[in-house]
Parts: sequence; structure tokens; C-alpha cells
Amino acid sequence: HFKNASDLSLQQRKSTLLATLHIPSNAIRASRVRQFLTCGKKNCRCHDGRRHGPFHYLVQCMGVGSIRKFLLKTPAQRKEAEASITAYGELQKGLEELSQINTELLRRGLALDEWPRRRAG
Repeated sequence: HFKNASDLSLQQRKSTLLATLHIPSNAIRASRVRQFLTCGKKNCRCHDGRRHGPFHYLVQCMGVGSIRKFLLKTPAQRKEAEASITAYGELQKGLEELSQINTELLRRGLALDEWPRRRAG
């Protein structure tokens, strides 16, 4: 949607983003997963469809074929994990918008560092 924006409005939005974007100290790139599980006991109720749980996990992809997963044992941990995942997502949205603005400015042949320097000086 930046193709129809003026150079000035793109540069102003970029300045606003740069002034307001901050890296949250609690940011976590992960997902929260809720699972119901079956155990290894042959006569347990979980084998009749009444599985154990829910269990809440924080899951991170560490690279191809590598996943880190741990149990969020308390409601406080689950709340903190959710807030941290949300904080990371908000940062990512801001960085994506900045990237799109920079791409459009570059496509127009404008210097990417010119506007913030000119305003600061």
C-alpha cells in the first residue's frame, strides 16, 4: 500500500517508526502450544479418549530439525510467555513495515539514510 504514498509521507512514517520502535526486554520468538497426552500405562483412562491435560508448552524452532520445548507449569508462566510472544510479534510487525517503506524508497531511487540524517542535522 506504500506505492501510492508520497515520498514525504513515507519518510515521515519511517522517522516515526524509528523513533518509536524499541526492542522489548521480554521478547520471545516462540509459540505457546496446548496439548492433551496419553501416558504409557495400559489400563489408564487416557487410552479410552480421556487424555491427560491440558499441558501448556513454549515451543521454539532453533533451526532445521531442531526444536526447543518446555512445559509452562504455572498460570503465571503461561501469562508471561504469552506477553513475551506478543511483544516479539509487535516488534516484528514494526520491522516489517520499516522494511516495506525502505523497499519503496529504494525502488524510487531515494537514499535510505538521507531523511533521518537531514532531520537530525
